[in-house]
Amino acid sequence: MKLLHLLIISILWRLGSACMNNCSCVPDNKGRNAVVCKEGGIVGPLSLDGMDLYTEVLVITAPENDLNVLTMVPAFTEYRQLEEIHITRSNIPQLGEGFFFYLKNLTVLNLSQNNITQVINKNFLGLEKLRELMLDDNRIISIPSGTFSSLKELKVLSVQRNRINELSHSVFQEMKKLKVLKLSGNPVRTLPVEAFRDVQELRTLECRGCALSEMNKQIYPLLPHLNHLDLGENGITSLEKDEFRSLQSLKHLKLDGNKLKHLGDYVFSHLPELIKLGLAKNEIESISLTAFENADNLTELDLGYNKIKVLKPQLFDSIRENLLVLHLSGNPLDLEVTRDVLKNSKLRDLRLRKCKLFDVADDVFPPTLISLDLSENYLSGLSGKALPDGLLYLDISKNMFRGISNDDLLDKIEFINVTLLDRNPWSCDLCFIVPLMNRVNRSSSFQNIVCSHPYVVEGKKLDALDRNQLTWCSSMSYPTGDANFFSINDNSRIGILAAGMSVCLLFLILFAIIGLICYSKRHAAKYYTHEDKLAVENDFLPDNHSPLFCDDRELSFKFPLDNSLNEKKVSIATIDEMKKEHKITN
Repeated sequence: MKLLHLLIISILWRLGSACMNNCSCVPDNKGRNAVVCKEGGIVGPLSLDGMDLYTEVLVITAPENDLNVLTMVPAFTEYRQLEEIHITRSNIPQLGEGFFFYLKNLTVLNLSQNNITQVINKNFLGLEKLRELMLDDNRIISIPSGTFSSLKELKVLSVQRNRINELSHSVFQEMKKLKVLKLSGNPVRTLPVEAFRDVQELRTLECRGCALSEMNKQIYPLLPHLNHLDLGENGITSLEKDEFRSLQSLKHLKLDGNKLKHLGDYVFSHLPELIKLGLAKNEIESISLTAFENADNLTELDLGYNKIKVLKPQLFDSIRENLLVLHLSGNPLDLEVTRDVLKNSKLRDLRLRKCKLFDVADDVFPPTLISLDLSENYLSGLSGKALPDGLLYLDISKNMFRGISNDDLLDKIEFINVTLLDRNPWSCDLCFIVPLMNRVNRSSSFQNIVCSHPYVVEGKKLDALDRNQLTWCSSMSYPTGDANFFSINDNSRIGILAAGMSVCLLFLILFAIIGLICYSKRHAAKYYTHEDKLAVENDFLPDNHSPLFCDDRELSFKFPLDNSLNEKKVSIATIDEMKKEHKITN
């Protein structure tokens, strides 16, 4: 009889005859009876009226623009089959004491994205089988000692992006089965050693963006099974020698977004199980040759967005055999000096985005490479010989390519599965684009090229162009014999010509101004002395002074003649003298 009753309930459930208003009642991916309310706009005390007593999964959430406004009340007393409760985006301000007490089967409780400001031990009483508790994105300021001590089976605790500024020494008391602890986004500033004495089974510890200036190394010996450690986006400035010696099981280590400037000797040398290491977005300028000593299983290394100019040839000797992924994007690399590190490796994935590269030599990349990112550099050309034959992914977007005429490179691109060519200044004219148009139907990579100039075809895709639309050359290029004479990679020639013409024009203007000034002085002198009239009357002309070559000496208006010629002296008086003489006469 009981089995028949359960069968009838199951049939009615699947037909949707017993469900809450504005909710859907369908089995979840595990076949459990689930109620999902996601329309939003629910206001007032939590009500489960209409929900079947055999509900196993309850989900109450809301869209971003219509959040719920719920207050928690003792509504779960009769729903003892619940295994999961997810109440998110509902502005819950606080949790009552013992609200979940009768939910002996509950394994997952997710109360993220609410307005909870405080949690205490009595909030979680009765949850004997709870394995996962999520309290992310609330407004919790502190967690008292022993808050989770009744959750003997808890394995995952996440309190990310709250306002917790301090961890009490007994905050994780009696949580001996805890495997995952996520504290990211809380300004805790320091992690007390005592807090970790009861969680020695921990496998994952995340404290990203926790305002840590350093990590207390005494914590590490308490976590011998830790395999994932995330300390990214903090203020850590240095790592000591053998910093992670006690973490023999560590596989993933994230230190990105800190303030490291140097990686010293043997800093990662005692991590035999390390697979992934993230060091991006620091201030690293130098790396000791022994920094990665004995990290034999390191497969992925991210050194992107630091200040690294050179990688020493012996740097990766101890990790060369297993290193497959290397991120160097955002570093001002000198590839000529770094080539030995790269070409002798067994890399499969290399990322050189934003490395200020103007060209790439033919023998830089290892033949094992299948993925290469060269985007956002200054490349205007690339040899097909520089690309490994087995390459499957190539990104050369946002460079300075105006066209590709190299048949070796075009052949390589045709056989690469994915090639990104977008956001280059493609010149869709007869000077640059014809070789690409000839192959436009062979690869989708060519079809998606968008013209940048000339303006008559700007914004058009290459596969939509008609050859008759092509002009000879765009305004940026005037080839004489060589179609690439004024191409982007020859900007220096244009600059030199423009600079030369500007200098010449400046000199001409300068000479004209000097000439005008000197001419003005000469004209003023004649005006005041009537020199031109005296010259005619006395048949005397002063030495000719070119206005362009006048000097700074004062003009003399008296010209003594050689007495030996017995000629009459001629004197020239200034206007002031003439006025004075006239006055005396009168």
